[in-house]
Amino acid sequence: MKSATTALRTLLASGQFYMADCYTFILANGITTRYTTADAPITDQATGNVFAAFGPFFERSKVKFSVGVNVDELEITIKPRLTDVMYVDGPTWLAGLRAGVLDGAEVQLDRAFMASFGDTSAGLLTLFYGRVVEVDVGRTAAAVKVNTHLELLNLQWPWRLFQPGCSRTLFDAGCTLVKPAPGSTGTTLHDNCLIVAGSSLQVLKTNYTRPNGWASMGTLTFTSGVLSGQSYAIKDQGGATLSLLVPLPSLPAVGDGLTIYPGCDKRKDTCHDKFNNLAHFEGFPFVPVPETAA
Repeated sequence: MKSATTALRTLLASGQFYMADCYTFILANGITTRYTTADAPITDQATGNVFAAFGPFFERSKVKFSVGVNVDELEITIKPRLTDVMYVDGPTWLAGLRAGVLDGAEVQLDRAFMASFGDTSAGLLTLFYGRVVEVDVGRTAAAVKVNTHLELLNLQWPWRLFQPGCSRTLFDAGCTLVKPAPGSTGTTLHDNCLIVAGSSLQVLKTNYTRPNGWASMGTLTFTSGVLSGQSYAIKDQGGATLSLLVPLPSLPAVGDGLTIYPGCDKRKDTCHDKFNNLAHFEGFPFVPVPETAA
């Protein structure tokens, strides 16, 4: 059952109205973009959100509603022009999709019903809300698969896992260490650095001074430049060179700022020596290794 305002029900009963799909993409880095399939931008009068009309061409599958815990799916085909960017100062759509910008993003599909074009006083009707689970990028288009959050119930995972490595994640509630804000100062849990010459989309040259491996499996957040506010996983760190897990959508400029957070390999010694947080270590390092009897 979808909730609708009294004005929307009255409009639908009249049988005479304009309608258009409205897409909202909430990226993992916190950026939100909105698009509509209409020929002109649409403003949601209830929230003030503007859905742009000048962007990629969107096609989608039908929306299915079912009762129970079945996982509903939505398939969206995105056909951008070569110059269409995902957000202001961001990558083009195809480059960004290949770089994983939509990984972990949430998508909301609304439909606007209007007595006259642009009049959204009756309210938007939400048809689907879910998270991106698969992106298949071709030469000129991309297929994006979105599932409802009910798919999270399909994860087969015990509530308590007995393993040598810590089951917590660095900076989560169980770890108790507080992640400093990007660009802030006064803690040893992060370092503010600058990009220097010689960087590429997947290998960054910086003025980082920590020992080798300190930031391996850690993260970084850009604090200035075209990538400001975006965060990426660090695959490996050797000296001042950072190798990223996925390529950047845009090349940072020399002098762009970034905050680098250390990595945690979930070992007991690391928790004690690197983070001084052994009291919250939740691993079992003395669990016997798996063996087979002859």
